Amino acid sequence: MSSFVEIAKPARILLFTIFVVVGLLPSSAQQTTGTISGSVKDQQAALVSSAIVTAKNTSTGLGRSARANEYGEYRIEFLPVGTYTVEVSAPNFKKFVQVNVVLTVDQTQTVNITLTPGGPSETITVTEAPPLVNTSSVEIGRTISSAEIIELPLVNRNAYQELSLTPGVQFNSAGQFSNPSGTPNFQIGIPSTDVVINGGVDEGVPMVSYYLDGGINMSGARNYGNQLPNPDALEEFRAETNNYSAQYGRMGGGVVTAVTKSGTNQFHGSLFEFNRNTDFNAFPWNPQ
Repeated sequence: MSSFVEIAKPARILLFTIFVVVGLLPSSAQQTTGTISGSVKDQQAALVSSAIVTAKNTSTGLGRSARANEYGEYRIEFLPVGTYTVEVSAPNFKKFVQVNVVLTVDQTQTVNITLTPGGPSETITVTEAPPLVNTSSVEIGRTISSAEIIELPLVNRNAYQELSLTPGVQFNSAGQFSNPSGTPNFQIGIPSTDVVINGGVDEGVPMVSYYLDGGINMSGARNYGNQLPNPDALEEFRAETNNYSAQYGRMGGGVVTAVTKSGTNQFHGSLFEFNRNTDFNAFPWNPQ
């Protein structure tokens, strides 16, 4: 028995060391999708466990289905961000269709469904979009949509400027108030963005993680945020400032996750011209 203990103890130490080292390594990819979940009931609030729920992306046609469990609950995970149509069918009930379900990055959209008795050939369609309120977690943050990225003015077309729209962001080197000239910070010759959230500090050790399409998007020199792609190529990005998931274990101050646009079933594109003419700029009060 003593010889067994002597052999097993080094093995346990080795396994513990491996777990610690692996746990300290940054994840190779993070969540860039969303989840649709909810419950299915009838008009008397009785659970409908036989329901089949299908979520279909209106732009790409991607569809995924799930069966409600014995509690009438369903959950469809790993859905690309975008607008979805949720269809529900069950024996002896009319087909239910909920359109305009907007799914944002790393968020869970709740769609609770009430079925009406009837035949499968009858359909009830709800066009009003469900509220974009996250009731499944205590995470605090804000999603900057594609419309905001395109329509709001951007100095030097740096989308990180709009991180200042998020409550709790106290400093943003790409923001108009912190950096009126619009010139991005340069750290050892590399353009980068520095953001301070909820009283965090930046004394050479930034506290915000940056991700792009699931991969780390940070400069190796100072761990600041690398430049984002062209604003026209961005679908959205989200700043999470508190109580975010443990999968983001790299920095303690906040998480910024950006997602680029994906293809659709229709041909589309964009054309732009960027020209900053300084001839009509106002002179400072103390021109040199």
